[in-house]
Parts: sequence; C-alpha cells; structure tokens
Amino acid sequence: MVHSIRSLSANIADLLLDVVFLVDRHGVIVDVSAGSERILGYRPTELIGRHILDFVVPEDHDRTLAESARIAAGQDSIGFENRYLHKEGHWVDVMWSARWIADQNLRLGVARDVTLRKRAERRQAATYAISEAAFVAGDLAGLCADIHGILDRMVGAPGMVVVTDPTAQQGFKVIYRRDHDERTRPPSRACLARWRAATSNPDTLAPDAVRHVAAGRLNTWLMIDLKGPAGTIGALLLRDRAGTGYSPADRGLLRFVAVQVGLALERKRLHDDLMRSACHDELTGLPNRRLFFDRVRTAVARARRSQSRLGLLYVDVDEFKQVNDHHGHATGDALLREVAARLVECARESDTVARLGGDEFVLLLEDLQAPEDADRCADKIRAALAQPVPTPCVPLHIGVSIGIALFPDHADQVETLLMHADARMYAAKRAHPCQADGADPLSGRS
Repeated sequence: MVHSIRSLSANIADLLLDVVFLVDRHGVIVDVSAGSERILGYRPTELIGRHILDFVVPEDHDRTLAESARIAAGQDSIGFENRYLHKEGHWVDVMWSARWIADQNLRLGVARDVTLRKRAERRQAATYAISEAAFVAGDLAGLCADIHGILDRMVGAPGMVVVTDPTAQQGFKVIYRRDHDERTRPPSRACLARWRAATSNPDTLAPDAVRHVAAGRLNTWLMIDLKGPAGTIGALLLRDRAGTGYSPADRGLLRFVAVQVGLALERKRLHDDLMRSACHDELTGLPNRRLFFDRVRTAVARARRSQSRLGLLYVDVDEFKQVNDHHGHATGDALLREVAARLVECARESDTVARLGGDEFVLLLEDLQAPEDADRCADKIRAALAQPVPTPCVPLHIGVSIGIALFPDHADQVETLLMHADARMYAAKRAHPCQADGADPLSGRS
C-alpha cells in the first residue's frame, strides 16, 4: 500500500501547477505536493500532519466538511470551491477535484488556484450590489453597513470607517465606524482626526501609512478620499483581515466603492436639502404649514389614544404691516427671524414651533398636565417678545396677539381645533388697545 505521492511519481506531482493532497478520514493531511508553497505559501512539511480545516477560511468550514462527507461516501467531487488562508494572511480561492481511495482509506484531492477568476467575479458582483444599494439607499448609515458587509465578503474588510465634511473649523462627522472582529476596536475620533490632519492626499498613501494600535494589536488601514463636485467631502478607511494591505486589484474595487459612497453622500445631502425646503420655512428655518399640519394630525391622534391634552397657540405679530411700510421688507424679515428664535426659546424640546405664513406663527404643545400650562406658555411668549427687537434699522417694540385652543377641551378634531385657536387669536387682536387708539408700534413703547 502506497501512502506517498512522491513515491508514486515525485517529479510529476511536484511539477504540476495544481496541488495534490492526500487527506485521511479525520481530515489530517497525510501528504501534499510541492505546489503547496506556490499556492498557499506553505512548504509540504508545514502542512503534513495538520488538519486541513486549519487552513480553510472559517466561513467555509461547514461547506468543506459537508463536501468531505460526500466524498468519503464514494461520490467524486469536481469543481467544488472554497477559500484557504495563505501563509501571508490573504485569501486564496481553490477549486477541487477529489475522490475517495477506499483501499487506502484516503481522500485524493487536486487543488487549483482560481483566485484571479474569483476575484474578477466578486468584483463584478460587488460592483452591481454596491451600485444597487447606493441607488435605493434612504439612510446613509444603513448604506455604509450594507457596503461593509459586501466588502468583507468580497475582499476581507472587517473594519470600515466613513467620515464626511472635513473642515478645519468643525473637524468631520463620523457616519459609520465598525469592526466585525470583536478583538479589534475601530480607531477613535481623535485618532481619525490625527490622520486627517497629517494627510494631504490620502488616496496616494501606501497601505501601511495609516496605522492604529488597539488591544495590543497593530492594525493597518487603507484611507481613500471621498470626492464630490466641490472636492474632498470625506474619507473611507478600511482594515484588511491580515494587516498586510490590499492587492492592486482589490484597491481598484475599493476605489470604486469610494466613488459610490461619495455619490451616495451627495445624493443624501441633496435629498435632505430638498426635504428641508419642502417642509421648512426658508426665512426662519421653522417647520412650514405642510409639516405643521402633519405633526398636529399625528399629535391629535396620539393624544386621543393616550387620553392626554395638547394645546395650540396661534401667535400673530401686531401691526407688522407698519414695520414693512416704515422700514422696508429687510427689517421686517429680520423681525420675523428674531420672533421665531424667541418662540423656540419659549418652547420645550418636545413642542413644535411653526410659521404658517406672513407674521403668523403657531406652537403645538403636547402632553399638557393642565389647561393653565398653555396660559403660562402664552405669558412667557408675551414677556419674551416685549423686549426690544434689534434690527438693522432701529430697535423695535412689538406686541403679539395669541389665541389658545386645547384638545379635547375646545375641540376633538384637528380642523375645529385650529379654527378655535385662530378665532381666539383674532379676538385677542381686536381687543388689543393699540388697535383702538391707532398707536404706532415703532414709537418706542414697551
């Protein structure tokens, strides 16, 4: 009985471009040809006596064991593919032809290196998957998580960080930061800041130029700039699994990824700008009529379910037309911006302050404990707006008329609630003493 490839035809086996393995029933390598060093980086003496799974990528263990069981049952295997760990740490894609030699109780396998073909296939698949994910992405962090999963499967990138908006004044925003290896922490924000400050053109760096020590381990990261129409808008950082850097082919894929992430950032920014314009007042930045009505309908439905109370405060700037007539629209705009800012200061974080148009504002107050809470808020607003309002022209002294409506005290439907608050506001305006005597709101009264 012969248990050695070399004793059969040592010269032929060692000259093959493929690698020939003999593995026993327990998965232990009995013999291997010299091609192992060319494909896996290990000399035969380093492999013989070791379990073959010691060299298989962990994610492929179950598939490999299942295929080994089929071969041991007498089924020939042709074209089975799995991934091995090269001695230098990177992955090698291997395609197998194998047969069980029953009289010797051994598995004979011939392994072919198909890394280049598989890399091309993965790059094509990753290109499609990333393009599709970037096209449908609604959440940037979610897109980054999807891309991270794709890259880790394709090229081995357990660590990924995305930062945006690098500026000297405000630094940058960390959009995504994660490492799939639990033993390794992603670089801290301070570490990222040092890299950005020390790097004028990260895309040209050698892969070992960016390093980070965590948990006693030195990790190597590749940093690639994210580009936008106006220049650099951020950076993509990736840690390879072995810490030896990425191949030129893998770098090409990663640069493509960086382009997709950059495009996604710009699309998200444009989308946010459009949504902000559609739902917020351009002059004051407050929610506009459309967004307010969405929120008040949601708030009424929530209050109805929880049997809680909410309040609406309609706020109108008295005699605002005279401000525009006497000082111009620029002064009127400055006044409205200041009124908006003071209203926000009077509200809680859970409240909504909106501009309905012109000089009309509204506050939505949720979870009021008592009707008097709305009255106290109105008094707070009157006091805040009683203070002179600085404008580019002159300080202005203004008054406001406020109408209050409570749910469910005054109405239990959105439309009638709004009508009640609007009517109360106009009633307050008609009762304002300045309306009767024609006093000038710009005369300096407080």
